[in-house]
Amino acid sequence: MKSYDHKKIEKKWQKEWAKKKIYRSKEKGKKTYILDMFPYPSGEGLHVGHPKGYIATDIFSRHARMNGKSVLHPMGWDAFGLPAENYAIKNKVHPRVAVEKNVKRFKEQLKLIGLDYDWNREINTTDPEFYKWTQWIFLKLFDMGLAYQSFEPINWCPSCQTGLANEDLEGNACERCGTIVEKRPMRQWVLKITDYAERLLQDLELLPEWQTHIKESQRNWIGKSEGAMIRFRVPGSGDQEIEVFTTRPDTLFGATYMVLSPEYSGMKELLERATNKDEVHEYIVKAGKKTEIERQENKEKTGVKLEGVEAINPATGEKVPLYVADYVLAHYGTGAIMAVPAHDERDWEFAKKFNIAVKQVVSHVVHNTEGAYAVRPREPFKYRDAVMCIVKHWEKNEYLCQEWTDYSGIRTLISGGIEDGEDVVATGKREIEEESGYTNAKFVRHIGGFSFIEFYHQRKETNMRARFRYLYYELENGEQKPIPEAEAAQHVNVWKKPDEVVDFLTISEKERVWEVFNGKEEIFTGNGYLVNSSKYDGLTTEEAKEKIIEKFGTKKTTYKIRDWVFSRQRYWGEPIPIIHCPKCGVVPVPEKDLPVRLPDVKKYEPTGTGESPLAAITKWVNVKCPKCKGKAKRETNTMPQWAGSSWYYLRYMDPKNKKAPVDKKKEKYWAPVDLYVGGAEHATRHLIYARFWHKFLQDIGAVSTPEPFTRLISVGLIQAEDGRKMSKRFGNVINPDDIIATYGADTLRVYEMFMGPFSDAIAWNTSSLIGARRFIERAWRLQEKIVAKTDEAVERELHKTIKKIGEDIGNFKFNTAISQMMIFVNLAEEKGITKKQYQAFIAILAPFAPHVSEELWKEFGGKGFVHVSMWPKFDAKKLVANTMNIVVQINGKVRAQVLFDANADEATIRIETEKAAEKWLQGKEIRKFIYVKGRLANFVIDK
Repeated sequence: MKSYDHKKIEKKWQKEWAKKKIYRSKEKGKKTYILDMFPYPSGEGLHVGHPKGYIATDIFSRHARMNGKSVLHPMGWDAFGLPAENYAIKNKVHPRVAVEKNVKRFKEQLKLIGLDYDWNREINTTDPEFYKWTQWIFLKLFDMGLAYQSFEPINWCPSCQTGLANEDLEGNACERCGTIVEKRPMRQWVLKITDYAERLLQDLELLPEWQTHIKESQRNWIGKSEGAMIRFRVPGSGDQEIEVFTTRPDTLFGATYMVLSPEYSGMKELLERATNKDEVHEYIVKAGKKTEIERQENKEKTGVKLEGVEAINPATGEKVPLYVADYVLAHYGTGAIMAVPAHDERDWEFAKKFNIAVKQVVSHVVHNTEGAYAVRPREPFKYRDAVMCIVKHWEKNEYLCQEWTDYSGIRTLISGGIEDGEDVVATGKREIEEESGYTNAKFVRHIGGFSFIEFYHQRKETNMRARFRYLYYELENGEQKPIPEAEAAQHVNVWKKPDEVVDFLTISEKERVWEVFNGKEEIFTGNGYLVNSSKYDGLTTEEAKEKIIEKFGTKKTTYKIRDWVFSRQRYWGEPIPIIHCPKCGVVPVPEKDLPVRLPDVKKYEPTGTGESPLAAITKWVNVKCPKCKGKAKRETNTMPQWAGSSWYYLRYMDPKNKKAPVDKKKEKYWAPVDLYVGGAEHATRHLIYARFWHKFLQDIGAVSTPEPFTRLISVGLIQAEDGRKMSKRFGNVINPDDIIATYGADTLRVYEMFMGPFSDAIAWNTSSLIGARRFIERAWRLQEKIVAKTDEAVERELHKTIKKIGEDIGNFKFNTAISQMMIFVNLAEEKGITKKQYQAFIAILAPFAPHVSEELWKEFGGKGFVHVSMWPKFDAKKLVANTMNIVVQINGKVRAQVLFDANADEATIRIETEKAAEKWLQGKEIRKFIYVKGRLANFVIDK
């Protein structure tokens, strides 16, 4: 047997695979489209963390090919954008030159790993033949009114000197360089992704094979809110109204003030009437210097009142004050809110600071479901207004409670119903006197607001929905009159110290009432029944929303996602195919003139002025208007990096097409992508953008499916050995070329898949590579274990391994698949392996370690290439053993093992295991024989 020389073997087969073109994709039979998020080719090249996802999809695609599928597994380059341009500026080289060099380097590294990409379908977003169709899609968006110019403030990165979309930020910092962004008014192109917000949200239901956390990230980013638009009139200002969006129109009666963002669109008119306009203007200027993160931080609220200006609450007719506060942002809703401090924590904090009225309009509901007072299902409710009283002793720090004798031990405070026309405080005094006999209860204060308690009233034999008010009384003395006999028979009055009250009481409200009584402020943000809301009192929040919207507003659905800022004031990007004509306005470049090529320039550094470096290239900028033939200028902003990646997966299907982005027949054959693998960090950028473009392309008939990617799996990061992210800055980068040279590409592949669960982050450990290398060497040396006769245990383990590997590849459980192959190798080393068994094992090893497998396949007479051979079939019958190994125990201690026919009965097993244990049983009385079917026989004897 020749030695295992990974360098020679890997070089040989990579050359042979390329020569025979075995990975070329064809539109024939059942298809599987497997896609990697294509890389951004940086100057540093790949480190060992990058190939993890590529190796996984390579294994998956090889397995699919061996199962008879027509496989599309392509690779390309996401090469426009800031990283390449910044690298080029830093290294004083043209971005095009830098990209070409970096792509060449990446491609060399990927080929060293032995990945089965169809390089005939390679694409590059900087290729004019590719970005011609990126520009074509932009023009289609423009034609449909989905691409428009805006002059609103955008995120401006002072370091990168360009505008950024919200999705390009981490918090309030540029995702690329970490610089805090500024808000800068600027002309830019914007894509109307908000028109697709609902479809993007609803169609997540079409993606059951996407990981839950990715879908949840998208839901949160889209941020759907259903509510109402409500107008507050500003008296004395002509027709001026302040419109607000609220998700809680049911709380309208509790709106006691309004807050405007410093950027509110109607601020100019309001300031003209304010008597403290200088103070307000100063506050607005200061707010403009804060970042959004600073404004949204959970700290003490700031603001300033607009003196002399008020609005009218349309529900109550009452005047409410207006404030300007930076915790309200212009792009959330309308830039104005109705503040309901009783039911919103931010509003409550602000109201407390500025001494604004707090009005409860929603009462929470306690619905009893357990014990003697559990609500009876399907029975009607009887409504009652009621009070519950906290009563303090006249001398001691103790409180009056009751234990009811006819309510199965229920313990409560003094409570009772309010009679028609009766004063609430008087009700409390009456109930105290009736139930305890104390006659001199002094009312001190109300406790909290209203609450509803739903319970079954045993004595009245009905479900009750009681609206409770909580009152605090102090007894002035111990003067007491006799309690009526009927009342006394129902309960016992007891006094409890403050720290005993909550534990004594059984009422559902006990903790809340006691906390509010002891000074805890209550802000109720949940759903319940309306109170203090005129004719809407007693309605549930959902019932009230409908009726209040009908009376005072209009239904409205809003989304947190903002339209996509699509301009970059940089050089290295796709030119936007638009011409600006003084006479005709904004004119699209005719399709016949695409692509609008990015001109070669010597100077491409960003200007920082808000203009792209392209603006200075007069020969390129100055053109004739396609409509009037007069003098005009090209658009000088370029597209963002995300443009090409929003549709690149379609171009792989038909990369040489000069008439369309993709041929319709080929698209129908390959679409959608069956498996997409990449970083979870793209959940709220690339994946939303690609879904948006795809839906638009479906709308114009360019694609046939509603979603681009059927199954999505995120790859866990491989961290450096020090536990940090691999980075040149930290000096902890490991080059895969070095690992391949020392250990081999197959070792690298097996190690990265064996490190742990695929989607988990895990630290690299070079010393652990030895284990992967040894496994491959042991698989190689099985050549020495070839035997003529089939061992039943090896045959059974082989079929078990074939079954498990196939399932694990499909489920991306590569670590457990490799573990199972190791188990098989252990057994084969011990018992030997037939040539036929070895060939089957080589085939299931092939997706993981393709080079060594191909070499062994050839050595052992396999036909053609192993990677286009058929995946071995497992025999379900062979998964079940024909024999069973029975462990023999004496008093629980293992003494022997005996092999039996799988159908052996217990009597036979008793006889044979007793013979096997004869020397330990000799002279002993067997007190008991325990048989666990198929596993063990235990003889219990005297010690």
